[in-house]
Amino acid sequence: MGVAEAVQWWGDWQLRILVLGSLFIQYFLFATAALRKRRIPPWLRFSIWLAYISSDAVAIYALATLLNHQKKRQWVRSASNDTALEALWAPVLLLHLGGRDGITAFSIEDNELWKRHLLTAASQIAVAIYVFYKSWSGDVRLFQATILIFVPGILKCLEKPWALNRASIYSMANTTGSEVRESSAEAFIAANLESNNSLDDYVIEAVKYFKTGHKDGDDTPYVIESPYKLFVDLSYSYAVRFQNLKYMARQRKGSLRKELYSRLLKTFDRFYTKRHVYRDTLRGLVVRTVAVFLTFAAIGLFHMSRREAYSNININITYILLCCTATLEFTSACLKPFNPCFLKMTRLPWPDQVAQYNLIWYLACRKKKQRRLFRWLAGLVGCRDRLDRLCCMESCKDNGITELIHGHITKGWKTSITNADTYRKFNDNRGQLTLKSCSSEALVRSLRRPFDESVLLWHLATDFCFYKEDPYPSTEDATRCRRMSNYMAYLLFVHPEMLIPGARYGLFKAAYYELRYEVMGNEDVPHGEGEEELARRIVGKMEEMLMCRKEGRFVLEAWALAQELLSLREKKGEKIMWRLIQGVWVEMLCFSAGRSRGYLHAKSLGKGGEYLSCVWLLLWYMGMETFAVRLQRTGLPEEGDMSAAVLAETPDKPADAKPRSEEEPSSTVPLVAGAPVIGLDAV
Repeated sequence: MGVAEAVQWWGDWQLRILVLGSLFIQYFLFATAALRKRRIPPWLRFSIWLAYISSDAVAIYALATLLNHQKKRQWVRSASNDTALEALWAPVLLLHLGGRDGITAFSIEDNELWKRHLLTAASQIAVAIYVFYKSWSGDVRLFQATILIFVPGILKCLEKPWALNRASIYSMANTTGSEVRESSAEAFIAANLESNNSLDDYVIEAVKYFKTGHKDGDDTPYVIESPYKLFVDLSYSYAVRFQNLKYMARQRKGSLRKELYSRLLKTFDRFYTKRHVYRDTLRGLVVRTVAVFLTFAAIGLFHMSRREAYSNININITYILLCCTATLEFTSACLKPFNPCFLKMTRLPWPDQVAQYNLIWYLACRKKKQRRLFRWLAGLVGCRDRLDRLCCMESCKDNGITELIHGHITKGWKTSITNADTYRKFNDNRGQLTLKSCSSEALVRSLRRPFDESVLLWHLATDFCFYKEDPYPSTEDATRCRRMSNYMAYLLFVHPEMLIPGARYGLFKAAYYELRYEVMGNEDVPHGEGEEELARRIVGKMEEMLMCRKEGRFVLEAWALAQELLSLREKKGEKIMWRLIQGVWVEMLCFSAGRSRGYLHAKSLGKGGEYLSCVWLLLWYMGMETFAVRLQRTGLPEEGDMSAAVLAETPDKPADAKPRSEEEPSSTVPLVAGAPVIGLDAV
């Protein structure tokens, strides 16, 4: 085939390829959208992202091609003219442009582009209507079929920017308080239960609840099931927090994680899908119903039209477009609620995967000769660090860490918290509570450093204690210690912004260079040597370096910290040592979760989720201080901290009433001192 023939072939098949390609992308997104909730291979996530970006581009390009075809064939009315049939494809492309319910946004930043999507939708609707107006051939059945497809096409095309707007951070920060489900729960609490107006009252009631053994007679689970406010860094009233505390405190092993994961799933649906639209609003349900019935009705009308006037290829393509699009709409809207298998497949519990990163693994990965070529090639395109992160990262189950944190907080309410001051001190602990009974000043001093440095020191010390023993400890405490240690190292190296604001990514690299050049020297990792053998060699070399110890070195300070822990093992036993290390890591994990922004947790949900989000949500449900509440501290204990203002409904205000405007004065709910300011800067 020559160039001229190839150009002619492309001119004849361009539109057909585009509309079929758009249909294929819609099916691919429908099949893979739910996988974004899980940790999937990077190549698959990249494929989903590419399909998400291409879905709008292909549909718009196809509509533009339709417009060009119409201009070339305008005023032509012949039996062989397929322009009128091709015009039926325009509303189908509008349905594709509306996107899939399971992937409205790929990343959280996409929600802020709702104005751009609105402009795109309006322009493409105008193009489709213009093409249809200029291409009508007088076939009444074909005209009716096209009109039937236009109705759901326009509705879905406009629904997408509306859903993006509802999920944008700015919009949620200003409208979350008026959510029907959330506000009705808050309204009931405010109207029927005694509200705590200050932190002191809240702490006293919570301590009393735990010390009475949860026998307060209140078994009504008024709980916020979708705490969207937290993800835009807003706070709830103390009355709401107390009710959630009582609900979550009663959860037991197994149900605890299920409760947390279900709330993360609902938050994912709110930020990244349109499922909340048809689940929570009548408008969404109407659009789904209209899209299903009208697309099937259009198939019948097209079948009764004068199909013999058009080419067989275009007739077959039209049948494929209509039937496959109708099936897709039916499956999305109707099959999911009634098919248990499909429901189970798409609503799997949030994976309790704890990402693992280890400094010794990282050293073993980078020093192997077999991987130097790949690292050199990745460095040419600026992806060397990205490759290192992918090659050295693993994942594991949480192994009871969630229940461990739940028990730690419960014990804190029972033994450590008595008033507002002790409540704040408990939330500020990052290992001090565990080391309170320890007489080692070196252990206590390691926690007085910046938090990111403390994490790195304890990470290395935990590994040194683990590999120092022969055989390796196999107790659950030791396993959990290493998993928490490796997860905190992962946050420091891969997501330092989630570990704590201001965490330094370079600390991990600094410790790596110490291990590589000062401990290992120029030695390479032999072929077949694993991380365990390398760790043994490092421990042996650390003992040799004690004679020339230098100050201010991470590795040497971590080794000294490990020696203190090992001396504790000699005095009180191995179990006590690992219990102490475990307690420090639990406090560090809670300390980090309590200082991470809700926006970062919402962002991480679109990438498979972070285990820290589960800990962060558990802290809030168990009544601990979150990032937003901590920033609202007055710093004046004599004035007290009042609860955050909540615009809840009163008995005179129905749950579905519209929220008051900012200018309208409130006669029933006064503004409370210290209430958070709602705005974009707050997130």
